[in-house]
Formats: sequence, structure tokens, C-alpha cells
Amino acid sequence: MVSTATIQAVNASSTDVAFWFLLTITPSGQSPIRFVNNNIDVTSRGDKFTAYPFSLRLPTDDGEKVPTVTLTIDNVDRAIVESIRGQLYPPSVKIEVVTSTYPDIVEKTIDFLALRSVDYDSLTITGTLEARGILNQRFPKESYTASIFPGIFY
Repeated sequence: MVSTATIQAVNASSTDVAFWFLLTITPSGQSPIRFVNNNIDVTSRGDKFTAYPFSLRLPTDDGEKVPTVTLTIDNVDRAIVESIRGQLYPPSVKIEVVTSTYPDIVEKTIDFLALRSVDYDSLTITGTLEARGILNQRFPKESYTASIFPGIFY
């Protein structure tokens, strides 16, 4: 539920309220890495989010495939690449939207994403955020061929 103050800030012609994206990347077996797209660190609900440049590119919804979000993080700190590179399973990602007025009140949460297809160079880390869950799995998982399922081919 979006607060009344947020709705007023969105509909105002000018406002002093800034909207911040809080990004939490949790590699399996490690502590979470937290970022905020701001120029100073932000504390929200007791957790410190480090000011770090990142961007999210939303997908076009064409109805043909499951939409994915592209995450681009500036590769300033090698610790990010090292924590993501050695993972067997894709790290889980949570995106939250808060306002500068009330950083402890989360306006919107997306917490069902996994970081896949990570590519990095000396300047940026780019990955695809895909929704986790059974609805995103290929069905049927196998192709019905004579070599795999000989019983259905006479």
C-alpha cells in the first residue's frame, strides 16, 4: 500500500522528496550486500545501504516471454565481483523503493528475483534479474524424442 505522502509527492509539480531504490543482493551462504542509488549512505530499518551507482532497465512486456530486468552496477569495488563469481546458485535480489522523507517505510518491494547471466568488465557489472519460481520453468522440461522416451515411439 502506497502512503498518502508518496502519492502527493508523485502528483506534485515539484517536490523535495527523493525516491531511492534499495538493492539487496544475497549470495548463498554469505551476508547480504546492500546498495542505494544515492550519493550518501542511507539507513533503513536498521540496515545500512551503501551509496553506490546502479541502474535498472525495465523490460518491454510483449506477452511472448517472461520479462527480465537488467541490472547494471558500476564496478568500483572488486568485492562485488568476487562475491558473485564463486556462486553455485544465483544470488537472490530484493529491490525496495523508499522516500527520502521516510526511509524506514518501504513503499514497494520486489523480492522474488534471482541474478543470472552476470557479465563484468573493468567498468560495469551487468546481470539479468529473473523471477524465481515454478512458473518460470520450461514445461515440459524434456523434449520427447525416441532416444530419451523410446516407450512412446513404436
